[in-house]
Amino acid sequence: MLENMNRLIEKIDALNKSLSIYAPKHNKKRINVNNFANQLEIATSGNNISACSPETSIKNKDYELSKSINDDVKGLVEKYSKEYNVKPELIQQLINVASANNPNAVGKNGELGLMQLNPSLLSQLGVTNPFDPNQNISAGTKHLSQLLQNNNGNLPLALAAYNTDPLTVKRFGGVPPYLETQNFVNQIINGLNK
Repeated sequence: MLENMNRLIEKIDALNKSLSIYAPKHNKKRINVNNFANQLEIATSGNNISACSPETSIKNKDYELSKSINDDVKGLVEKYSKEYNVKPELIQQLINVASANNPNAVGKNGELGLMQLNPSLLSQLGVTNPFDPNQNISAGTKHLSQLLQNNNGNLPLALAAYNTDPLTVKRFGGVPPYLETQNFVNQIINGLNK
């Protein structure tokens, strides 16, 4: 149990570190930036990001979404599916399962945005704002494309690596026996088959 708590604390520290670059500047005397809940609140509200629903407009110096976020997401999915040679249906289904089409989604393990990007990959994928749908879909599609190539087009393995990481998939020699990963893979594949 103590080992699990230490792992949880390490994940929280990693989240604090990765989200701190998106926090607006505040008077440090008023807020404890090392507190995970405060950091998450700062990162998902304020000047950088707006809470949104499908009818809301999000404005940022890097992008502007129209009143219909779904239309914007569809356009970005089409654009990056062609650029990275990934079927648009696959990208859209991954977005549906990973974030329920919420550009401001934060996963329980710290994954960010529409395609639930792992914070450890952000700089590697050139992402400066994971809540920007354009950057998020571009990076997520590029990452998925690389995983598909690395797994010889094997969709379940690529999706499992997307949900966990490539080393875990390699260690288990297939989709890991984690319920969350198995559900992720099955929901996407079943959604594509409808």
